[in-house]
Amino acid sequence: MKIYSNKLILLTIVVCGIGCNSQGIKIGKAYEFGDVPVPITEIERKDDPFSNLKVEMADLPGHDDLIFDAGKGVGFASGMDGWIWKLDLKTGKASQWIQPPMNPAGMSYSNRNKDKIVFCASRLGGDSYEETQRVGLYEVEIATKTIRPLLLDLPKTEQEDFEKIYSVSERKTFSLSQLNSSNSRPFSLCNDLAVSEDGNRIYISEPFERKDAAMGSGAVPEAIGLYPHGKLWFYDRKKGTISLALSGFTFVDGILLEENRSEESVVITETTKFRILRAYLSGKNQGKFEVLFENLPGLADGLERDEQGRIWTGIIKKRSGLINFVHRNPWLKPFLLSIPQSILPVSKKTGILVLDKDGKRALYYSMHDGSKVRDISVAVPFERRAYFPSFDKSSRGLFSLSYEDLGI
Repeated sequence: MKIYSNKLILLTIVVCGIGCNSQGIKIGKAYEFGDVPVPITEIERKDDPFSNLKVEMADLPGHDDLIFDAGKGVGFASGMDGWIWKLDLKTGKASQWIQPPMNPAGMSYSNRNKDKIVFCASRLGGDSYEETQRVGLYEVEIATKTIRPLLLDLPKTEQEDFEKIYSVSERKTFSLSQLNSSNSRPFSLCNDLAVSEDGNRIYISEPFERKDAAMGSGAVPEAIGLYPHGKLWFYDRKKGTISLALSGFTFVDGILLEENRSEESVVITETTKFRILRAYLSGKNQGKFEVLFENLPGLADGLERDEQGRIWTGIIKKRSGLINFVHRNPWLKPFLLSIPQSILPVSKKTGILVLDKDGKRALYYSMHDGSKVRDISVAVPFERRAYFPSFDKSSRGLFSLSYEDLGI
């Protein structure tokens, strides 16, 4: 019986290699992952600081991102229930605040005044949407709760350039007023963003380009495919233009500007390739990129800086041996893409990684077994605490640890 079962599995894999992958997921070339870098394993915290996890605002659902305003004593969370939630830090209460056209994701204040919020909105895997609901970049005025779309369509890019950084002089710039049905396409997945000091320039990640692209479970097929069609877009609000800053990377996700916010370079997570990169957009190294860390212990998601300039990232899922095997053998991928996600072996472990301000030295690394919080999408430092958005629909609460609990 065991021999028969193995033969049946093998036959299924062979047949699926020919006829499966009904979603038409692009599949990348074979890729070999190495061991987790020694500078990370050497600093891994052996005990679990999450045993001291503080849980507040029990009504708050799972969310992707958090922003805070210490002066007003409030915060905002991009909830997985389709709402942006307002967090009253004085009363400890969370409440639904506004409901965008699609599920909110990465957020930032639009300017120093913190009177407006700019945010991404995209499909969430498993949820249904009307044609009138559009993926894109939006802005909300906090005082009036008025939402307006900033960017819903992107220029078509016919040629695929792999691992290409476009210097300022190379960028093909499009006026938003000139985009039409022949030279543009709908935004596939607006995931995360970074805003310039003056609020005039916004960098936006589009992890992959596919019709009906979605976050969460909708992104799992792309993680399996490992095809490099992630992009970073540059939106100039003052000029009303959009241009491509980089393309041909794998699942471009978190974004950070330089510590001095000069915008000469950006730091990005290449999530499903387990890498963190710095891309040089201008200056003497323009058009180049450097790998800050590769072979990470898990999927690095969002990026944040603390008051000292240190870089914090959430490790949403731990890397598994199966992932290594599958990416070495891409012929297996059509079979994996044909089976229900619910039976795929997925680690429950999640954690955080902290790097120095240049992103070149690992300062802190800790993994958690998932018993208290799952799927940490980013670590958000605020008033000497680190807050952990949980990208898990079943999650409830605002999770945090003090720097002292973390030992950092």
